Amino acid sequence: MIRTPTTSRRLRLAAAACLTALVLLTSSGLVEAREGAGDDGRAGALPGPFKNIHVIDFEGDIEALMLAYVGRRVKAAQDDGADCIVLRIYSPGGIVWHSKKIGDLLLTLPDTIHTVAWVPLEAISGAAFVSLACDEIIMTQEASLGDSQPIIPGGGEGGKPMPVGEKAESPLRTWFRGYAEKNGYPIALAEAMVSAHIEVLRVRSKIDDARHYVRGEDFRSATDDAELLPGLRKSDLVQDGPAIVRKGELFTMTGLQAREYGFVRRAFDGGLAKDEAQVLAALKAPGARVTFTKMSFSERASKWLLGLAGILSALVALSILLFVWNGPGLMTLIGGIALVLVLLISLTAEQLNGFPIFLILLGVALLAAEVFLIPGFGIPGFLGVASLAIGFLFLATGSTLGETGALDSSALTDFGLQFVATAIVGLGFLMVMSRFFPRVGPARRMVLQPSGAAAAGDLPAAVAAPDAPALGSIGRTTSALRPAGSAEFDGRLVDVVSDGAFINVDADVRVLTVEGDRVTVAEVGPVTVAEVEKAD
Repeated sequence: MIRTPTTSRRLRLAAAACLTALVLLTSSGLVEAREGAGDDGRAGALPGPFKNIHVIDFEGDIEALMLAYVGRRVKAAQDDGADCIVLRIYSPGGIVWHSKKIGDLLLTLPDTIHTVAWVPLEAISGAAFVSLACDEIIMTQEASLGDSQPIIPGGGEGGKPMPVGEKAESPLRTWFRGYAEKNGYPIALAEAMVSAHIEVLRVRSKIDDARHYVRGEDFRSATDDAELLPGLRKSDLVQDGPAIVRKGELFTMTGLQAREYGFVRRAFDGGLAKDEAQVLAALKAPGARVTFTKMSFSERASKWLLGLAGILSALVALSILLFVWNGPGLMTLIGGIALVLVLLISLTAEQLNGFPIFLILLGVALLAAEVFLIPGFGIPGFLGVASLAIGFLFLATGSTLGETGALDSSALTDFGLQFVATAIVGLGFLMVMSRFFPRVGPARRMVLQPSGAAAAGDLPAAVAAPDAPALGSIGRTTSALRPAGSAEFDGRLVDVVSDGAFINVDADVRVLTVEGDRVTVAEVGPVTVAEVEKAD
């Protein structure tokens, strides 16, 4: 072929056009690689690098202390001008209410702050919920995330966990769906973390070959022209392999699966992150400042003590009962310490609300009324104990009037068992000690003695104190005996204890036994008094 000038010019133009197209295609491929298009077909520039990163340790159960701790650390990061907050999550989950509060807090952060859920090993249940609330999830190959079905611990057969049911799962699925939509995670897979009845299929788009995830029931029941996904009808989709999640299963994924399904979108050397240093290296800008925060000692101690809130509250209630019945003593000191601990825990967890305090004060008032105004132990006494218990329960869980979301069955069961068991054991212990009081040395110190009584208390059990009334003496009570109180013998006030029965004020009593400074009396009727005086 002979090349004319015109032909040669056309060939040069064609070659130039091909070269330009090749350059554009290559550049486009590089851009796509840098943007990290996910396996589900989504492409978007990953944000960063960041100049001010705050890494917040998120380890352990999710409850009131964790919520308060994360809230304080997130606010500190905002005040410090952070542009990236990394939650280092290693948690088996916890209470739904507190998990949602943390998730909502992360979702309300300004767009100028990028949130990252860094999962080196485990983010289960409520921790998976918190992870989905973050803008980005990063996991190692060994990590797992999912299994967020609400349960009642020990509520099933043989003490196994029991699902709460659809009534609780439905709103939780809605929250998971909202988080997934906000941050671009597969919605159907997020919902399958909550409910075991959801089957999830992977489908491919015939239009752009992108992968998506839909409910199996929706895919099979939809007509060809029904829009299953935004802009995609069923006729545009084809099932890709077997079900990703089968019915009866709760969706939990490894780091590799999270990468495959589009939850993890950032690549590290073409794969998953190996350690935290690699994660921070990918997020940091040159010269960036990284701040690490963990729970303080007081927060860790409060977190541990919060798990014993029922025991501490029962000790406070017992001390109040003994105080109004017998006056101050060692149990008053123990109860005071327990009360201080409960209040400190509530302050650290930022859940010291007015309504629980009102219930506690109401309980004390009812018990005082039972002691000083109403003989015996009746309705006011029971109501007083109940008011104390509910007040401490609300205080321990952070619940208050009109906001009882943290008061789930698990929290109620744990607190109730601790409170009742401690109350029964404590009352039993005090009854046993009082039976042998004052023979057993430590028992003598269960109540504070009046001035000058210590020496008398050290006397052998069979020797009466010098100023004790004689056996058979008749006196009159100057206070109600419940069972302890005081009585007057020959113009002298004496601390006495009834033989077990309630004795009202201004009642005639007779001395049954005198052991050291312990004077036991029994009520006698007017006829018996006259007979005794006649006999004298």
